[in-house]
Amino acid sequence: MRLVYSVIFTSVFLFCVSYIVMSSIYLGVGDGLGRALIDGWRREVGYEVYDLNSWVGVLHQSLALTLFLLVVVITAIRMELRVFAALFAVVIVVLTDTVPPQYLISSAVEWDLILFLIGSMVLAGVLRELGVFKYLAVLLVRVSGERASLLVTLIFMFAFALAALLGEVTSIIYVLMLIFELGRLLRVDVKPLIVMSVIATNTGSTALPVGNPIGIYLFFSAGMSMGEFIKNAFTLSIIELLLLNIALLSIWRGFMRSFSNTFSKSSGNVEAFVTSFYTHISREELSKVRRGLALLLVFIAAVTSNDLICHYLSNVFGLSVDPHAFLAFIPYFFTSLSASLIVPEAISDFIRRSVDWPSIIFFMTLFMLSYSLTYGGVMVKLTYALSSIKEPALLLTTLLIGSAFLSSVLDNLSVIVSMTPLATLLSTLGLVGREAYFALLFGGVFGGNYTPIGSTANIVAVSYSERRKVTISWRYWLRTSSIITSMQIVLALAWLFIVK
Repeated sequence: MRLVYSVIFTSVFLFCVSYIVMSSIYLGVGDGLGRALIDGWRREVGYEVYDLNSWVGVLHQSLALTLFLLVVVITAIRMELRVFAALFAVVIVVLTDTVPPQYLISSAVEWDLILFLIGSMVLAGVLRELGVFKYLAVLLVRVSGERASLLVTLIFMFAFALAALLGEVTSIIYVLMLIFELGRLLRVDVKPLIVMSVIATNTGSTALPVGNPIGIYLFFSAGMSMGEFIKNAFTLSIIELLLLNIALLSIWRGFMRSFSNTFSKSSGNVEAFVTSFYTHISREELSKVRRGLALLLVFIAAVTSNDLICHYLSNVFGLSVDPHAFLAFIPYFFTSLSASLIVPEAISDFIRRSVDWPSIIFFMTLFMLSYSLTYGGVMVKLTYALSSIKEPALLLTTLLIGSAFLSSVLDNLSVIVSMTPLATLLSTLGLVGREAYFALLFGGVFGGNYTPIGSTANIVAVSYSERRKVTISWRYWLRTSSIITSMQIVLALAWLFIVK
């Protein structure tokens, strides 16, 4: 009952604050930027929506913002209530007509991402059954010897490279599988490794456009060349990876000291286990592992060649094959191929056991709540509020820090989509250069490291860990990630002023 009263009080407080903020921001049609943002908003959600500045518009904006922030607050207080809170908030959005339900289905949810996520989880379950991740865990331990710092660095590099090539969603699933196998092998607390690996994953996702939906969106929206993206984003991502390794020896030295002690104490057992693994693995098991590794490598090649495959299919069959839609089905192709490695009837069991359905539902509802902010005009008004700054250096700083702050609690793609028109206009006016787009990229990606709901990879990591009886609270996440994330953002900001 105390929780209910707290939720009611928090809801009233958030609504009052939201109403004051939304009613105080007025977009005038006579203002060039205001007109441009209103036109862009109407193209996005439909021309039949209400006036952005009317009392009806302000009411819907306040309600949408209140519900989203309420879900964030409840999630921070009681992580296990996040799915219920998000479902309840979506019901309120529908019943109050804050967003028509047909828009929540047709426009709000990124179904290609949801399908890709489900398929990747099923394929990861198949590879785990084939012993691929156990084999990789043993291989990493063998390569690192008794050096704990080298082992963690190898995990960072694995997460970074996989995210750059496959994207944050696929990467974190396979990295988590590997970490839990290592945890079972070394008998260590995996929570710090999970948070650190998520940061490494998100860092790697900035290296190439395919690594993150934000990168893909900005790459095409700004008409970037691959050379421009590599010069600005890939180089910084490598520097940020080095920063993570430095942080490993300084900020996280307490964990590394404990990890090294545990590693050294169990080194004899670990060495015996590794030797036993290679000695006693049967020819049939080794064959399964090799075929599983081959399946994983071909899957990686297919994902990284997705655009080329779609271009080829379009030319051969004379049809327009959307790369994003095609990518969503690639995991299912390989799951079908895996039927030759496992019993085909077991696929249904893998789907039931491997897919984190609460996480999938939370994603869908979070997309809907984020869309309610876009549909109601909340994001447009917040973007307009940022445009009052005229100093170029301060503008660039505000774009990066503002997008980082918003991305820590909101769907980062929605944040960047809403702020891109502002970056385009500022660049057109000559107030800032093309580095404005990279400010949004770095803010959206690195800002997501702050909280457990800041990015898709974060949510997957927390949800998957809960299934393995490992609870990562907001307090623990913030304590582990806040310093290094702030350092990443400061470094990204400095980098923008260096390369511009």
